[in-house]
Amino acid sequence: MIISYRWLKEMIDLPVSSEELVEVLTFLGLEVEKVTHYRASLDKVVIGEVVECAHIEGTEHLTATRTNVGGEVLSIVCGAPNVRVGLKVPVMLAGSVTAEGMTIKKAKLRGVESHGMLASERELGLADEHAGIIEGDGDWVVGNPAAQYLDLSDTTYDVEVTPNRPDFLSHVGVARDLGAKFRIPWRWPEYSLTEAADEAAEVSVEIHAPEACPRYAARLVKGVKIAPSPFATRLRLIRCGTRPISNIVDATNLLMLEFGHPLHAFDLRFVDGKKIVVRYAGAGEKFTTLDGKEYALDSRDLLIADAKKGIALAGIMGGLNSEIRDDTQDVLIECAYFDPVHVRRTAHANGMSTESSRRFERGTDPNGVPRVIDAAASVMQKLGEGKVLRGRVDNYSAKVQPKQIPFRPTRAVALVGLDLASPEMEDTLRRLGCNVRSSDGIWQVEAPTYRPDLEREVDLIEEVIRVHGYDDIPSAITSRVVLGGSDNPLFKLRAKTVDVMVSLGFQETLSLSMYTPDERRDPPDMPRGVELKNPVTDDMLLLQGSLLPQLLRSAAANWQRGDRTLRLFEVGRVFEEGSREDPRTWERQTLCAVMTGQSYPQSWAHAVKPFDFYDLKGVFEVLCAKISLDNVEIICYDVESGEVLSGELRSDGDRVGKWGLWPATLMTKRDIDADVGWFELDLGAVEAHRRRGISYAALPKFPTSWRDLAVVVDETVTAAELVKTIRERGGEFLDKALPFDIFRGEKLGLGKKSIAFRLEFSNPERSLESPEVDEWMSNIVEGLKAAHGANLR
Repeated sequence: MIISYRWLKEMIDLPVSSEELVEVLTFLGLEVEKVTHYRASLDKVVIGEVVECAHIEGTEHLTATRTNVGGEVLSIVCGAPNVRVGLKVPVMLAGSVTAEGMTIKKAKLRGVESHGMLASERELGLADEHAGIIEGDGDWVVGNPAAQYLDLSDTTYDVEVTPNRPDFLSHVGVARDLGAKFRIPWRWPEYSLTEAADEAAEVSVEIHAPEACPRYAARLVKGVKIAPSPFATRLRLIRCGTRPISNIVDATNLLMLEFGHPLHAFDLRFVDGKKIVVRYAGAGEKFTTLDGKEYALDSRDLLIADAKKGIALAGIMGGLNSEIRDDTQDVLIECAYFDPVHVRRTAHANGMSTESSRRFERGTDPNGVPRVIDAAASVMQKLGEGKVLRGRVDNYSAKVQPKQIPFRPTRAVALVGLDLASPEMEDTLRRLGCNVRSSDGIWQVEAPTYRPDLEREVDLIEEVIRVHGYDDIPSAITSRVVLGGSDNPLFKLRAKTVDVMVSLGFQETLSLSMYTPDERRDPPDMPRGVELKNPVTDDMLLLQGSLLPQLLRSAAANWQRGDRTLRLFEVGRVFEEGSREDPRTWERQTLCAVMTGQSYPQSWAHAVKPFDFYDLKGVFEVLCAKISLDNVEIICYDVESGEVLSGELRSDGDRVGKWGLWPATLMTKRDIDADVGWFELDLGAVEAHRRRGISYAALPKFPTSWRDLAVVVDETVTAAELVKTIRERGGEFLDKALPFDIFRGEKLGLGKKSIAFRLEFSNPERSLESPEVDEWMSNIVEGLKAAHGANLR
């Protein structure tokens, strides 16, 4: 939404400058993204009238004009498409300077002398955009200084409006809040309306879907003359980001920007039966909108129709079959209130987003319809010289009542921690449009219907402190509000997992849950996720099926910026399509991590070590120990099948995650010139296998007995398999079984290897004797031989 300082000044006597207003708007909840100052440069600029026009041969768009500037006629070359005989336009004479700093000089273009420039809004610094040269009003006097008509300095603010504040999508709404902030009065825009006493509006309105359209009002204006709007009106629209079209259409857009309530104008001759019917579309009913696009509607789409056909898609866009044209004479004005849910559903289902739908989706004021439609009729009467027929046709079949909200001033003070006086709070609420019935205990506050976001007491408290100023809330050591935590075990596991990963040197990332696959940048063999029927943008086609694609993109971006020690992780939801038997979309909480580059940052204290599989394995083992995930197995798929190493993570035989190692040859085309390791944990599965009832033991009082054991096994036997058997046969006093050496050689034989383990035994109640330790060692050796064909080395 673009707000004009000059427009606001018409409604409220602002006590701050245009520069100071930026901070005020920000603290009121409007994030100002861009500020534009318009200061017209009008020295040596006069009003001229084009008296001759001739196309310059050999050019595509240049025109030689003869322009009367008062007292003399100048030869001026112009490239604008809208130049024509009879047009009044500001003329920049030789020696004048454009807003961008270019000095206008006499010149010769394609053999034609040019003694100035026919100016657009951009050259004069009146606006950022233009559609050609300025088309002046009929009352502009040739030869007069342009400053007499164009002294339109202004400042505009491009603000981001949150979805809960539809009233901020209007100058009236912003002026109202500024009035509350500065505690000064503001003024409704005034429009005078003269109705035809002898002629009443002969149009009927039927509402067949009151739940989707509680109110629909119509007015008739006859005998209008379609023409360009006055320059000041066109300039106001351009500065607020709206393209001028004609005086009648411009009137609806002007009122929408002012009041925040969209309107629509129909050519009455194309409204069959002079009858408006608000109904749902038929299944598959075709409708062509103003932009020439045809849509196939369904039975949930709300349509504005006449006696025979649809003429507008409710709250979104009018139809091509009833648009205002150059020969339009009689106009039917629509001003209605549409249910936000219905407008949002239709707009999103058909991939449409308009200035009208943006406002109706957030909620307009159903009880402000009479004021807005009368203002529109007044503007059309003034700009189009039309006759307004007596009375408005107003079908309000389902009246929307203001919400009644109890409010406790003492609760506001306790919640905010700021001793606000009750009269100040009451004054703030009244200035925002609320009706307040105050008492000593609980107030009854009636929230205005243009503020659908006000539903609870806490909403009113927020309004009070927002207007008072968030920056005035003092710091406090203790809280007056009892804060409660979540008992969700998955929530606690997530928090614990994040803490552990950060302690291991990983950095947490945060990405959107929607993305678009990219074959070059994404890892191979990723689950597709869930396709969105109506994506927000082309970059958000799917709900992610894995966190890995976006995590790898983050790693690649950091690698390209020179980071060679990368450890990234993210905890988030992933999605998958349901089956034919159960078509619901499923979602899971997962932890995903990637590692690449060096094992640790380069230092004088140690040599550079590239990342390898054992770094990844070590991280996973520490993580499992910290989150009490026992009986974990790292299963490796067939290593010989290819260069990509991958496998599963299992607990008690069930899969709780997966892991992999992508070689540099595969990652280079993904902008990382190194091996990349990753693992992914399903937090829901992890929670189901975590050890419960953790107990703690005292430090051992007696010495530990240890033995070294080296066995020769086949290459296909893993150390993890051997450790599992050692623990099963080692007895209750076996504390640790750690591999510390591996050896391969000709003496062992082809396809054989030797693995050495350090075994530690301890009894918390006494010292162990060698014979009993020897017995346990014998059991272990027998078990290894039976299970794996292991022989002592």
